Amino acid sequence: MEGQEKWLFKRARSLKDGTNIVEIGSYKGRSTCCLGFGCKGTKKHVFAIDRFDGGPDLPRYDSFAEFCANVKRCGLSECVEPVIGTSSEIARTWNKPIQLLFIDGSHLYEDVLLDFEGFFPHVVRGGMVAFHDVREDHPGVLKAWHGIIKQQLAGVGYCSSIGYGRKP
Repeated sequence: MEGQEKWLFKRARSLKDGTNIVEIGSYKGRSTCCLGFGCKGTKKHVFAIDRFDGGPDLPRYDSFAEFCANVKRCGLSECVEPVIGTSSEIARTWNKPIQLLFIDGSHLYEDVLLDFEGFFPHVVRGGMVAFHDVREDHPGVLKAWHGIIKQQLAGVGYCSSIGYGRKP
């Protein structure tokens, strides 16, 4: 099975030029850069939404400077835009179509659902929705995925701990 990083790169690379990718939960930018490399040299754009402070289910840590340094070091500044704030705040004013939504923010059950409910309406028909950490050691993500989210998606599949599907 291909690795998660390669999966993210290939999904971003496969999108049409000029499309939008939204990542919720960027931390230091590892997955952001995987997505960004799939956009490099195109007009595709990654919006990296995070509080950059560790979040509600991680230790407090200001990761913004490290995130920016990693994006810059990889030469991805032109296609990656950090969006600082909580995903629920950003979702209220979001107005761009999303072709790929990657949710890896708070792993608390309620927050996972809020991320999905806040951004799913902006995912275009046929757009990809993916969740990180769909596994037993993250019960909030697992419960949201199996209980509510995957039933709203078509072509559900898995790559390591990523669960994904398309908006019908």
